[in-house]
Amino acid sequence: MAESRSGPRPSKRIVAESANASPPIPASLAESAAWARTAPYLAFLLLAVLYVATLHPSVAGGDSGELTAAALTDGVPHPPGYPLFALLARFFAALPLGHSPVWRVNLVSALSMAAAGGLACAVVQSWTRNAVAGLLAAALFGTNPMVWSHATGAEVFGLNAMFVALALYLWSRIEHSLSRRDVLALLFASGLAMCNHHTFVFVGAPLVLHSLWAARRTLGARGVAMALAVGLLGLLPYLYLMQASASAAAVSWGDETSVAGLIKHVLRRDYGTFSMGRTSEESAFVAQGTFLPTLWLMWGRAFPRLLWIGPVLGMAGLYLGMKNRQTRNAVSMLFFVLCFYCLTFCALSNLSTARPLWLGILGRFCIQSDLLLAIAAGLGLALLLQNLAVRGPWLRLAPFAVGAIFVIGIAVHAGKANARHNTVLRDFVTTAFASLPPNAIAITAMGDDVAGSVRYFHEVERLRPDVTHLDSDFLSKPWYLARVRRLARDVNLPEDVYGRRGWNIKQLLDRNPNRQIVFIGHLDEWDQSWQGEYKLAIYGLVRSLVRAGDFPTYEQWAERDSQAIGAYDVTAALRAPDESWERALGQRVLDTQIARAHLALLYGQERGDPVNPARTALRLLEDVVAKTGGDRELGIPASPGTRKLDMGAGVWKNLGMAYQFLSSVDGGYVRRFTVACKRFVARANPGDPDLPAARKYLNDMRATGAQ
Repeated sequence: MAESRSGPRPSKRIVAESANASPPIPASLAESAAWARTAPYLAFLLLAVLYVATLHPSVAGGDSGELTAAALTDGVPHPPGYPLFALLARFFAALPLGHSPVWRVNLVSALSMAAAGGLACAVVQSWTRNAVAGLLAAALFGTNPMVWSHATGAEVFGLNAMFVALALYLWSRIEHSLSRRDVLALLFASGLAMCNHHTFVFVGAPLVLHSLWAARRTLGARGVAMALAVGLLGLLPYLYLMQASASAAAVSWGDETSVAGLIKHVLRRDYGTFSMGRTSEESAFVAQGTFLPTLWLMWGRAFPRLLWIGPVLGMAGLYLGMKNRQTRNAVSMLFFVLCFYCLTFCALSNLSTARPLWLGILGRFCIQSDLLLAIAAGLGLALLLQNLAVRGPWLRLAPFAVGAIFVIGIAVHAGKANARHNTVLRDFVTTAFASLPPNAIAITAMGDDVAGSVRYFHEVERLRPDVTHLDSDFLSKPWYLARVRRLARDVNLPEDVYGRRGWNIKQLLDRNPNRQIVFIGHLDEWDQSWQGEYKLAIYGLVRSLVRAGDFPTYEQWAERDSQAIGAYDVTAALRAPDESWERALGQRVLDTQIARAHLALLYGQERGDPVNPARTALRLLEDVVAKTGGDRELGIPASPGTRKLDMGAGVWKNLGMAYQFLSSVDGGYVRRFTVACKRFVARANPGDPDLPAARKYLNDMRATGAQ
């Protein structure tokens, strides 16, 4: 009878396990249970609204276009394949929502990154029972410009952040309860996470191993085996890649129809395995690694990303948490995971930090470390409030302070992260494709962002279906050429692959005499096979190879060039942050504009009447100078909203030529020619053949006192 009233007595093993588990610290703030329960959902909702309101209306930079196009054409994205993202992208693209397919795929990033913020709040609450501290972690993380900017476009980093936060949350539950169900959930989530991004392993592996050890008595040998099996089940989405590779998808990377091909793709053997990429001549990837610069990017630059208060509170949380018996386990593990992820990634990374764009690429991998720092900041706030015994009216101000941090984060970082009106890639691709002649063969050679965007618009939104698109980076890949030969039978490709030991562009031109070959980007410098029989014409944003006998006159070129560029304006790209893909695209567009001006000057030299071509070149070149900060000495004002940008010696060389030609009809251009020469000499490569003449001219001017 006594046993039925009080229940069975717990076993000694369960009592021991409960003693070893780390319970959350007693609540130090007077919070209602309802408020505590809803805080993670509130964090998710606020961040989701923020991200959807600032979502890219079209394709974002980087891998956004390629990932979306591969998923929506049933193909395989670049290594390691990202099957989970591809499956989710297909699901979201099928939703009956407005806007374009890529807008719907962008929602994957928005909702998963918002979920990461909500889970970060839940992790802090699980250890502190402090909803305000949890919301602080979500606010610092969610308004982080690197986080926010990757929550607005189709990318894999939002999903990765969500799995990292989910793993931390499940680990915290395991620490509290040693629940077998939570262990199984953690292993399954970790398997799924590895189907999205491999860097998860640097966070997931320590959490999984620690959880299996902590719950070993609860699980037993059979339970551990079951957990590992469940983890392997989470890897099943990789089988999707074999099916996708066998499809007739226009956008698909590699050949994964065999187990060997699948393993090669998943292990990134063409991508440098766990390094950022393979080293090669003039590559962004370096052999010696970039440990310290990358570590500074992760830890040093976390201060402005997390509003300075985040890392400070994070350090306080780590220090106070280590002194608190009830949070020591959580803080120790959090600190270990932070160090393990950052130090391991920095040791493996080999991407140079010499250019802003490469810093932006590396910055994406700071999302995981910033998530850990934000959680540490939440712990720091809760422990500070508890240690300082903050009560009464001051305690009631805490939610308003966190709300203020959320608002401040939005205000400070919106300029970098708000993508609501960002149509830079869409405007570029649609303008370039509008200028293509019928049935053209368009070869992209302008970076992953442009090639991926072209794949999306051409294959998903069916932009110019009469055009055949080839990617110059893949023309040396047998699997790519095999797919092109199978899907684009109207293109006559030479045998073998493109390259120094294979076919050249002249052979492609000769095999397709009735189709115009147009480059969106630069031609390979090593391949000069087309010269002589063909000439290069530049119209708007593209370069076209034209038979020498059919090359247009200056008047024909000027008219077609004006039609090709239309109303396109590169200013929006140049106003983008320095480390963004949009800013890099803007610089490449200006390079093309300089090349158009140079072609106009060549027309002037050839026809013996350089004045009108020189005026065309002058208009193009002075516009470049204006869009890159202007020049006070030349009287060229900077375009509104643009920042100073050095385009190198080429613009000044060509500008000097234009001024020199025009000085024959207007002596006022002589002074401008002198200024352009000075700018050219200051920037020219020592091997530039025009450098000695420019130096001699300036010396002569000084000798005569004209300067």
